[in-house]
Amino acid sequence: MPKLRFRVNKRSIVILIALIAGRLMAAVPIANVDNFWLPITDADMKMKVPLVDPKAGVEAIFWRVHVMDNDTPSETVRITVHYVRLKVFSEEGKDKASTLEIPFGYTSTVSDIFGRTVRPDGTVLELSKDAIHETVKTRIGGVKLKMKSFAMPGVEVGAIVEYRWREYEQGGVSRYLRLQFENDFPVQRAQYFVKPLPMETTGETMSVWPFNCKASPLKEENDGFDSTTVENIPTYREEPMMPGAPNVRPWVLVYYPEKGDRRDPDKYWDTVGKRTYHDLKASLRTNGEIKAAAAKAVSGAKDDNEKVAQLIRWLRANMRDVYGREVTDEARAQIIKRYIKGPPRTSVDVFKSGIGNGDELNTLFAAMATEVGLDARPALVADRDDVVFDKRLAEQYFLRNIDMAVSIGGKWKLYDVSMRRLAPGMLSWREEGVSALITDPKNPEFISVPISPPDDSVTSRKGRMSLSEDGTLEGDLDQSWTGHAAESLRGTLEGEAAERQQEDAKERILKVYPQAEVTAIRVENAEAPEQPLKVSYHIRIPNYAGKTGKRILFQPLFFQRGDEPMFSSSDRRYDVVFPYAWQEKDAVGIKLPAGFNLERPENPGSINFGAPGNYSLGMAVHDGRLLCERDLTFGKNGIILVPHGMYPQLKRIFDEVHRRDGVTLSLIQAPPTAAGAK
Repeated sequence: MPKLRFRVNKRSIVILIALIAGRLMAAVPIANVDNFWLPITDADMKMKVPLVDPKAGVEAIFWRVHVMDNDTPSETVRITVHYVRLKVFSEEGKDKASTLEIPFGYTSTVSDIFGRTVRPDGTVLELSKDAIHETVKTRIGGVKLKMKSFAMPGVEVGAIVEYRWREYEQGGVSRYLRLQFENDFPVQRAQYFVKPLPMETTGETMSVWPFNCKASPLKEENDGFDSTTVENIPTYREEPMMPGAPNVRPWVLVYYPEKGDRRDPDKYWDTVGKRTYHDLKASLRTNGEIKAAAAKAVSGAKDDNEKVAQLIRWLRANMRDVYGREVTDEARAQIIKRYIKGPPRTSVDVFKSGIGNGDELNTLFAAMATEVGLDARPALVADRDDVVFDKRLAEQYFLRNIDMAVSIGGKWKLYDVSMRRLAPGMLSWREEGVSALITDPKNPEFISVPISPPDDSVTSRKGRMSLSEDGTLEGDLDQSWTGHAAESLRGTLEGEAAERQQEDAKERILKVYPQAEVTAIRVENAEAPEQPLKVSYHIRIPNYAGKTGKRILFQPLFFQRGDEPMFSSSDRRYDVVFPYAWQEKDAVGIKLPAGFNLERPENPGSINFGAPGNYSLGMAVHDGRLLCERDLTFGKNGIILVPHGMYPQLKRIFDEVHRRDGVTLSLIQAPPTAAGAK
């Protein structure tokens, strides 16, 4: 069977569309599908109530999507053509249909956007090109997406609003394609048309695998496409800390099955583990230069753990990530071209170039580890933000991340060199709490990847402050983050000049205290993942405390002021899945104004969550200084998933944490002493 070039996964080949977008669209012939508006029926115009959701103000009558790959000797482009027809039922729906958005990834481009509004009286208003804009939007969880947004003309209740667009994505031909069936509004009928890859390319016929929906069997159309349909799709509802979208949203996997007996999952994965080991064995080939570099890297290491850590440090210091800022666009383009057209690069190729993607750097790590006497081999790892893996999902697509396993003390431990913002030995939270297949020529085996404990991801905050009689709070503060808690922050700071890092820190502070004066900002270890990321500064906040008569009211837990409740909704549709276990440690000392005493020195106290964690809060006054110590820990024993049926209890716990964090204390002016009275 001919070898396929695989489209990228999350760490594989990602094409920089910004470099080639103009050339890409110029080279691709426009597919002759949905180039014109389909007739609007009387039933569409007369429809008075939604069919999927009785409360919906706007609903999609249909959503048609055509998908095809244009494969040429120089490049492969996937073209996706969308066509949506909406019906407006209420004023709320009118507002929603008046401004529409098309989200797309940073590896894609969107063009050929057309739209029109058909009013109940038959008047047709076309979308103006001037009304189309591109923006960036941050969704729940901090995920950023590019958006094409546009204002539809003349939308009113009873109108039909329809729009079309084309999306272009470059990469290699893939055996796998995800079809998403859920949108920002209910959909009566969603239909995908997919042009199958030729048999000489795949060696197999195209199949579909539905998730969280009932999709129709593939139907062969007259124009060379095969179609599948899902009907009556409710609106997608995002919730904080919900399971990965593929576990709750309706979607269909289009795929070309590779060989393997799927009737017996154990046998299938045994075959995959052996085949993967042999397929990657050639990539692990080394030479004298790699052997010498490995020996130098581990010089002085006292045990296997130190060898691994020193190898990872060497690779991160001497090898560049193909998508990192140190690599020029020209060098990146050359390597990406090799990715698409092959053959795969070996460890020798990667070492020589000094540049690699995540999988390549992990492979080079395994090659160097082998040279210094470690037992290392590839591991196929699930993704916790993707479909929850089960061995019964007998398709290698569901274990497409490649890390490296090293035997330490007789047990396998996984490593990922590409996670540069984490200390050696820590994995992305997406690869914790999942299954991994350790490849082997004889006996592949599954292991469970542990979830890192709370004390690996600590947010620590300290303050030495004083409160004035006029309500001004002033002092010096230190904040630090480790592990997963630091990773996302490092991403915003790395590569920036010190002045920009300080400005970023200041912007975060001013979002909570816009009236504050922030000076002496210092940021440390932004690009040193084995050290805590630190931010220190001096702050002065006028009117932090309120004064009423002889009383001063203030919130002693400075770092929690302005926090929103973790869970605002009273109900929950999905399980709660925290991304990682964490700990927060706060110590704040506030010198109280002279002549004032605490009116009611009450401490809200602590909360025991049981097995997952705890909350403790201590307050005391010593020599005129209020001392507050706070500790919040969650995720002990790997417990980061809470079933949605237990959501009310979880919400009550974190609502109570929020209440105690927001405690307000009252200071009252002490009466004058007898000696001081006139």
